[in-house]
Amino acid sequence: MNPDISVVIPVYNRPALLVHSVDSVLAQTVPVREVIVIDDGSTEDVEGEVRRNMAAKPEWRERVQYVYQDNQGQSVALNNGIERAKGEWIGFNASDDCWLPWKLEWQCRALEKYEGQSELCFTDAWFLNNRYMKSMTLFDFAEIKLPGDIHIVTDPVRLLLKHQPVWVQTLVASARSVRRLGGFDPLLRFSEDYDFVFRMAVQTQFCYVGIPMTLIDRKHSNERHSGASTNWHQEEYRLRMVDRRLQTRLRLTENSAPDIREGVHENLRSQYSKWTNLYLKNGEYSKAREAVSAAARYRLTPGIVLKWAMAHLAPQLGGRLIRWREDRDARIGYGINW
Repeated sequence: MNPDISVVIPVYNRPALLVHSVDSVLAQTVPVREVIVIDDGSTEDVEGEVRRNMAAKPEWRERVQYVYQDNQGQSVALNNGIERAKGEWIGFNASDDCWLPWKLEWQCRALEKYEGQSELCFTDAWFLNNRYMKSMTLFDFAEIKLPGDIHIVTDPVRLLLKHQPVWVQTLVASARSVRRLGGFDPLLRFSEDYDFVFRMAVQTQFCYVGIPMTLIDRKHSNERHSGASTNWHQEEYRLRMVDRRLQTRLRLTENSAPDIREGVHENLRSQYSKWTNLYLKNGEYSKAREAVSAAARYRLTPGIVLKWAMAHLAPQLGGRLIRWREDRDARIGYGINW
């Protein structure tokens, strides 16, 4: 494979971290054509940091582009970079993550091996700056084991219904396929990466490198989320974003096999269950009853039966129980999911 790769890096503030990300891309054993840095309306001096590195480092001057946009969210920034990319392949990195030097080399091997079958290649990754995740890889976190150092997933839709081992900062995809897809959903400011990957899975098989090739910063979300993405901390906002993503998933799988449809329904059942939790906590009991009834339409499970009973017979007790469980789980590093 003769690689012609553009890399898009959206950034909002934290310019010092961006430098490490860009340096890691420029240090690849397979050189990239260009690195497109899209500044999503930073309030810190990202442009100054980029210009200083351009002045000091020839590789920055030759291959790094800086583009400023008003703050519109990461999806719009990514689409801006996709539109400008000249390479036949596009890679994405986050401004606080780094690639190991041979990441693209291994991905090019995989894409060459599965040429004509796969238009997207992802890798495993290591996590940094999180004591709960220091001994696990991304594939461990996704609770999945994939065979071999280089292999193919012939049915990525089924994979993604239950697992999420494909993170945007690890993947390289055909520019043609990314543009055919329409890039990222500009209305999503949370989980836009999951949405993008699922929509890619509908149109191509995925190949992968089963070795960690990306270093992902997972420090506390208060330090990672900024700008428009600070709304991530608002539970209702997150749920509305996931609603949009799951409705897209439901539409795309309308004519799929029964087990795929059941998987999508399971996603929706879990989503309406989370809405029920929120409404019970907030004392919005009529909305809680509507939400749990919607969850039941996607299959009645013992957990949904219990929650239906709480919403109808003891909503105040249900709200207290959910708050207690969330407080407990927050102390030990987990989120409620029932």
